[in-house]
Amino acid sequence: MVWPFGKGSKQTAEQEPVVAENKQEKQKIFMEDVPPKFETQPQVSPQESRSQSKEVKKILSELTWADFQPANLLEIPCFRDAGLAGFSCLFVFSTVMFLYHKDIRKATNWGFGGLMLGSTFAWEQCNAQRKKSQLAVQMAQERFRQRQSKQSKDD
Repeated sequence: MVWPFGKGSKQTAEQEPVVAENKQEKQKIFMEDVPPKFETQPQVSPQESRSQSKEVKKILSELTWADFQPANLLEIPCFRDAGLAGFSCLFVFSTVMFLYHKDIRKATNWGFGGLMLGSTFAWEQCNAQRKKSQLAVQMAQERFRQRQSKQSKDD
């Protein structure tokens, strides 16, 4: 790590453009160009749809004990942020209620309510933000494709 005012921070003006040029030379990679992390489920047409009980049996047969490890929870989008917000609300609500009412039961109930409320709001906010971001990415990809097709037609 280079500190801005440290002894090793002296860079020449020639070094900075080289770094910028190297970044521009790299090809842009979209998420659709990267192989999927998990197996994708095949798309089932309405004619081939199965009954609900068969789907549930299939899903339950594919579950393993490795699926229930706590480390897998962190791979769920928005789970960490929602949990942190929920626990923050738990501590704030329970502390304020305990200091005001001096009743541990009331503070515990309000703390649990804060956990549920904070987690739910953070989860919904994060998912809404993710949807907006995904929409922006899709629009950017579409514009990129349009520009690429326009350039190929012009050439």
